Amino acid sequence: MERRMLEAARKGNVHELEDLISRNELILEEMDLEGTGHTPLHVACVAGHLDFVRELLKHMPKLAEKVNADGFSPLHIAAARGDVKIARELLTVKSHLCPVKGRERRIALHYATANGKVDVMKVLLAASPESVEDTTAREETVLHLAVKNNRFDAVVVLVDHLKQHKKEQVINWKDHKGNTALHLAVAGKNFEVVNFLLCKHVVESEVVEVNAVNESGLTPLDVSTPSQREAGDREITEILIRAGAKHGKGRSNSPTSSPVLADDNDFEGGNSHQAAWEEPVKDAPHSSPGSQSKNSNAEKESFGDIRNALLVVAALIASATYQSVLQPPKIIEVDDDELVPFWKSMTGAGFVYSLFLGGNTLGFMVSVQMIICLTRFVPNHARLPLKLPLRLSLVAMILTYFSFASSVLFTKMSKTSSNKKALHMIPLMISFLLLLMQKWLARLIDYFLERLVGLHLLGDMYRLEDKDSENKDLEKKGKSKGCK
Repeated sequence: MERRMLEAARKGNVHELEDLISRNELILEEMDLEGTGHTPLHVACVAGHLDFVRELLKHMPKLAEKVNADGFSPLHIAAARGDVKIARELLTVKSHLCPVKGRERRIALHYATANGKVDVMKVLLAASPESVEDTTAREETVLHLAVKNNRFDAVVVLVDHLKQHKKEQVINWKDHKGNTALHLAVAGKNFEVVNFLLCKHVVESEVVEVNAVNESGLTPLDVSTPSQREAGDREITEILIRAGAKHGKGRSNSPTSSPVLADDNDFEGGNSHQAAWEEPVKDAPHSSPGSQSKNSNAEKESFGDIRNALLVVAALIASATYQSVLQPPKIIEVDDDELVPFWKSMTGAGFVYSLFLGGNTLGFMVSVQMIICLTRFVPNHARLPLKLPLRLSLVAMILTYFSFASSVLFTKMSKTSSNKKALHMIPLMISFLLLLMQKWLARLIDYFLERLVGLHLLGDMYRLEDKDSENKDLEKKGKSKGCK
């Protein structure tokens, strides 16, 4: 019968409810004694069946006070869903439900505010004006939650309510990290809220503490991060300065330091234990930690793109140099019987071939080394599960490269003495010597290339700037000159 009762609540079947109660008048009391806390009233509130809620409350009004295992009372659910009619019905039967606390000491007004249900907020504030002062386990007021979840309409309603009931000082209350609503608005780059609190004169100018200090010793001005790319940041900073904001003693001069203003969960719908029936918060602002994580993710993605590009280039070089030694240029076939002696033909084909073999080998080894280094710090179980086979194949390719290069030399030098054969191996030995000196050699080449580029012989042929953005900058400069 209990299962039938819950199914009736889900469907809003009042006739089924009456039939079950007629068969067992104590069915609601028996379900209440089970101690789970999740009553048919909770189910009916989630489904939004007003008639079923009314019928249940007639038979057992105390169900309205029950808090389920997830920390939600029926009023919490109605408030989070924005169901004004059910919220009024519950308050009509039990007018003292507004202060009922659920998980993390949240009341119904907290859920309505976090989800931006302004109409329900007005009903709850009218029923319990003092509930605006209730705080969560993190010492957050409803104003904190409204700012964190980017609910500007809720901020307006709350500030108006505080003015009417002479509770303006609640605006300056701090959460468990010492942040006021202004701290959070600035950290979330919420220009609308900052402008509303400091410029719209909705409250007396001296009411909002623009120099309130949090636990890190930071004022709202310290939290602001002006950037040349984001005009909103500059506007927020200008508003703060006009309102008399100053830097705090805890301000850090390090460009990488930033305050930890809020828990990550605080910016996800205002509730880390969000139920399935709650509406997701899509427009929630991001605090400084959220911005840092995004920046770090962007940096990681950028690094990954660069690494992938370098891997492609290194693979192309390795492929080209490997193919060159397999199909050497015709210059190697100077004599049908043997190669031109290396020490006798330094200005002829022998010298050219020595340069070819030495340079080709150096390029091949450096490209293979690049591939090994670029795949070195990738975990085997993560993005590159075949790292070990890759290294095995690289070693095998190196062996085949030198085996073939050596076999060509020794085949052509079959009739020469061992000393002459050793001299013909000089190009390979030179390539290994250059490989050991690659760090200084690369810096030297880079130095001369930079000097060559500095001569501007090619003009803007290889310039990679966006012409459209350049034209826009010129237009802005022209307009600014015109204004002056």
